[in-house]
Amino acid sequence: MTQPRFHRPIPLADLDSISDTSDPVTRSETSHATAALLLGDSRGQRDEAATKRFVELSDDIGLEVIAEMWSAAPAVSAPGALWRLYALREWILTAPRELADMFSAGQRRVTDGLGLDDILAGVELPAGPDEVARAIDEILAGAFRGDVVIALLRAAAFVGMCAEGTDDVEAATRLRQFAKDLKDAAISHRHGGLD
Repeated sequence: MTQPRFHRPIPLADLDSISDTSDPVTRSETSHATAALLLGDSRGQRDEAATKRFVELSDDIGLEVIAEMWSAAPAVSAPGALWRLYALREWILTAPRELADMFSAGQRRVTDGLGLDDILAGVELPAGPDEVARAIDEILAGAFRGDVVIALLRAAAFVGMCAEGTDDVEAATRLRQFAKDLKDAAISHRHGGLD
């Protein structure tokens, strides 16, 4: 006889407290709760009404304000993962040509042919900034209906490929850590969700 599995409930966000982020405890709680609204649990279950309210609020006050709350969270946490996706999205929007060039150079440098990173980096091959940005936009807009783990792995693979495409050693190191953070968040989410 198998034991029943209990799942953590999806935390309810106090969306009214978003405007008051001066208290570190409130900021952390709100940061985690808003992130959980977008990511849901490890099975993808979300509170749709609260997610809709979050999207409306982010339209009113700006996603930047909410993302700023996420920025202080640990890398392997729901708000930390969303902060990294948000930062990647902003980078894609502000430097699309640079990223496309880095990604292409990274693909050329990878010698193992069509590997897992190529497949995970985007829906279309060759995958590029546009495909990754679309998935990130859907997640941040609360409209994502796919597997969050796959989306995080695609973003990680994309960033990792960009790391291979730069000649700047410091930038490559930072990008490899960025990719590792996204991959670790994906694994954590797969194994029970991100806190």
